[in-house]
Amino acid sequence: MMPNKGCRRNEVSYTTIIHGLCEAGRIDEGISLFKKMREDDCYPTVRTYTVIIHALFGNDRNLEGMNLFNEMMERRCEPNVHTYTVMVDAMCKERKFDESRRMLNEMVEKGLVPSVVTYNALVRGYCEEGKIEAALEILGLMESNNCRPNERTYNELICGFSKRKNVHKAMALLSKMLESKLTPSLVTYNSLIHVQCKAGHFDSAYKLLDLLKENGLVPDQWTFSVFIDTLCKSKRMEEACDLFNSLKEKGIKANEVMYTALIDAHCKARKIDDAISLLERMRSEDCLPNSSTFNSLIYGVCKEGKVQEGLSMVENMSKMGVKPTVATYTILIEEMLKEGDFDHANRVFNQMVSLGHKPDVYTYTAFIHTYCTSGNLKEAEGVVARMIEAGVMPDSLTYTLLISAYERLGLTYDAFNILKRMLDAGCDPSHRTYSFLIRHLLKVKQMNENIHLEQLDLVQTVTFFIAADVWKIMQFETALELFEKMMEHGCTPGVNTYAKLIIGVCKVGRWGVADSLFNHMIESGLVPNEDIYNALLSCCCELRMLASAARLVEAMMEHGHLPLLESCKLLLCSLYDEGENEKAKAVFGNLLLCGYNYDEVAWKILIDGLLKSGFVDRCSELLSVMEKRGCQIDPLTYTKLIEGLDGSHGT
Repeated sequence: MMPNKGCRRNEVSYTTIIHGLCEAGRIDEGISLFKKMREDDCYPTVRTYTVIIHALFGNDRNLEGMNLFNEMMERRCEPNVHTYTVMVDAMCKERKFDESRRMLNEMVEKGLVPSVVTYNALVRGYCEEGKIEAALEILGLMESNNCRPNERTYNELICGFSKRKNVHKAMALLSKMLESKLTPSLVTYNSLIHVQCKAGHFDSAYKLLDLLKENGLVPDQWTFSVFIDTLCKSKRMEEACDLFNSLKEKGIKANEVMYTALIDAHCKARKIDDAISLLERMRSEDCLPNSSTFNSLIYGVCKEGKVQEGLSMVENMSKMGVKPTVATYTILIEEMLKEGDFDHANRVFNQMVSLGHKPDVYTYTAFIHTYCTSGNLKEAEGVVARMIEAGVMPDSLTYTLLISAYERLGLTYDAFNILKRMLDAGCDPSHRTYSFLIRHLLKVKQMNENIHLEQLDLVQTVTFFIAADVWKIMQFETALELFEKMMEHGCTPGVNTYAKLIIGVCKVGRWGVADSLFNHMIESGLVPNEDIYNALLSCCCELRMLASAARLVEAMMEHGHLPLLESCKLLLCSLYDEGENEKAKAVFGNLLLCGYNYDEVAWKILIDGLLKSGFVDRCSELLSVMEKRGCQIDPLTYTKLIEGLDGSHGT
């Protein structure tokens, strides 16, 4: 109508309509209009291009989005900050981090100033990929370029640390937020509760819940979903059920995550009838089960040896409009293989593929596990070849199963050759991987010396193999032999190798071997990481080697590592128990310089440590140290401390 009214259609009117169409999901209509602009003697602006590029990437039409960006550049329409932000975000989502950094640098070179949204796209991308160091580098870049991080920045970083179960660094970000005058949101607290729960620190998670409420926020479904899910995974089912049953009075409606967690926990506890009752209750409350819910039930009945019942459940879920997933079929395949029913397992595999599902690493590994257990290495290697051909890369478990199988057959060369393949593929060996290789070396030594060692009479299947047995037996010389064999096969022992070995022996209190490995690592020019230091510290504390523990804390602080507060709690209580009051006070004073969240220090060391151990006066003394140093804690934490001190004095 516009031309008929004597009103020219210009770039703004075109872009406005294109934007509306893209927002409504009518991208192709928007593109058609975009192509007609030149017929109207009207040329797309940077905003026109950006609107469509954003829509294309947002709808997984990445190639078209990239082509349009290139066309934009060719037509000398210079991208603006928003365009580059869209591109940086898109590259991060495609895991093309080098390209996203190139674009960030390019916009800076052009004199454009990246916004907090641009930087946040990179922070989120790195955190989702587990590259937390790179995300922190972006945070430093933001601050150096006078771009103030916002709540979203910190929330993304907290989620990144949550994935690594790095509790203290996640909590330290809460302190940084508050120092920056940012107000933590419900998302912030939920993320912190999640990381505490994942680490098994439920007392601290409940204290965060109290802080959340104290700061005027109301816990939501996600808050309680995290508690119920992690409590179930930690086998604290009774506590999870009590919390679940209290939701109604809290005004919280149970969701599918909570129900699924409880159903899964009941299935793993072999309480299938209770799990089915929960499913019925779930449906009666108009809470729709999802594929994960049914997968838990199918897993439960399969573990009872009722595969046919599991197949019936697949039919039922389909009737209810819930589509079976790759995980659904894999559960069934795994149980069929355990029963030796290869024909049925292969039929289910083919059915899954015919329905458009792509088998994942777990599906293939189910077959590999069965072949490895029966010693059929040719078939196992054949499955590995097929999965790689299908674009599915083996994971740590896949390679470890192969190593275990070759090890059981006494094939040293083949076992270490798999390790080489594993490392070449960029897959980090686990504690279990190394435990099988070490077990093999110990067996060879036993045969050579013809000495019978009862403790080496281990069961032959990977499922029931207790890895701790190896760590109880292994000597430093065995580790050196492992390193020598690795080098013979072109595998250079790295930080990960030493970490797995040191953590393994530390868990069973083998300080002597751990210390020898630590020194050998340093002599080899490798730098121990935080996990290694914390394993050594925990071992020292458990063995009450207090002087060594105190030295490790100092060494960690010198290298910028955070000692685990659980170990520090044990160290301080032990020092006070030994009458080393001044040493304890000095250690605590140094900890306050490390950048911990002070509330967490108060919870884990003062309340859960000293107060619970009866060191009331010492707790009061260390609280005074915090006050004198200006370490601010939340009023609620302070109140709990005072109540604890008064209550202890009263008794």
